Amino acid sequence: MNPGEPVLIQETNHTLVWLRPYPVIAKVGTRRDSAAALRHEYKVASALSGGGAPVAAPRPGIGPLLDRESGFVVTLWTRLEVDPTLRLEEADRGASLRLVHQALARIDVELPNFRVSLERTRIALFDEVQMAALPIQDRLFLREAFGELIGSLDGLTFPEHAIHGEPHNGNCLSTREGPRWIDFEDACRGPVEWDLAFLTEEARGTFENIDRPLLELLMTLNSARVATWCWVQARFPAMRSHGQQHLSLVRARWPRD
Repeated sequence: MNPGEPVLIQETNHTLVWLRPYPVIAKVGTRRDSAAALRHEYKVASALSGGGAPVAAPRPGIGPLLDRESGFVVTLWTRLEVDPTLRLEEADRGASLRLVHQALARIDVELPNFRVSLERTRIALFDEVQMAALPIQDRLFLREAFGELIGSLDGLTFPEHAIHGEPHNGNCLSTREGPRWIDFEDACRGPVEWDLAFLTEEARGTFENIDRPLLELLMTLNSARVATWCWVQARFPAMRSHGQQHLSLVRARWPRD
């Protein structure tokens, strides 16, 4: 396939390139742990797409590819036409995520526990090199908050289900066919409230039997997690700003004595 005029879409967690003019997105794993994450995502998204879930589908018949020169794993996806004139109602976003949850419960793909992602965050947060861009006082605060929040979580019991893992608005595309979910690298097993922590209250209204104290805890813990990874990638100005925003949310929500 002649790539034509490739267009760089994103270069933070991974490198995403639209192979214009073809309806193909190439996702290139450039992190140290990218290969496993992209292979996991491919398995999950393939199974979901095959079951009719509202997700962006991998290109049919093409699994993860290893570029021998760079050593990077590449996955290919069908590009969806996003309509910027469409306003996605929050209730529709929530209802669509419920469909994804139902489909995730049916697929035969092993999913890790959501605590695996939290442990990966803890390791990064206590790595002085990775967190060098965050001022030391903020770094110490975030470490203390994260540790206490994890301790609070460890003292709770809750049912665990198959969930998306990171269903923020950027991972939900507005198309004329309806919302379509992307980025299943963090698909896992955990409390539904972990996914709900990413949604607005209106979107959460489509779910029943929400454990509100657990949700509040996970909202704060998620902000601590997001802040960590944003500061790891602080070379990107947008990530630095986003990281500061979530650090402020942790300060506002974390109930210190």
